[in-house]
Amino acid sequence: MKKILLCLSFFLFPLSGYCLELIPNAKSGILIEANSGKIIYEKEKDAEYSVASMTKMVAQILILEEVEAGHIKWDDEVVVSANASGMGGSQIYLETGEKITVEDLMKGISVASGNDAVVAIRKS
Repeated sequence: MKKILLCLSFFLFPLSGYCLELIPNAKSGILIEANSGKIIYEKEKDAEYSVASMTKMVAQILILEEVEAGHIKWDDEVVVSANASGMGGSQIYLETGEKITVEDLMKGISVASGNDAVVAIRKS
């Protein structure tokens, strides 16, 4: 589980006194007060981890740009590699050699956060 802090903000009370840990097993996290930039909570804030969700969003932007530029089409078929089908984590359970359209891969990334869908399309 990831760590999420629930912070209750009241006009009369300092924010830092009212943080409740909702997900205690997170490796790292940081909570910053928006107006002042003051760090209210931090845990391993400088640790480096892969940012899977951000990577998927960037992949979606790149796919949209490629479609807009006419380099690929929504109905183009992608052949799934063994590397893509072997991805762990969140996936849409693609199989090696399976043919799937760019549109369906985009749906797999958007709806299921499919690691396998991102890897499949990056090699096409």
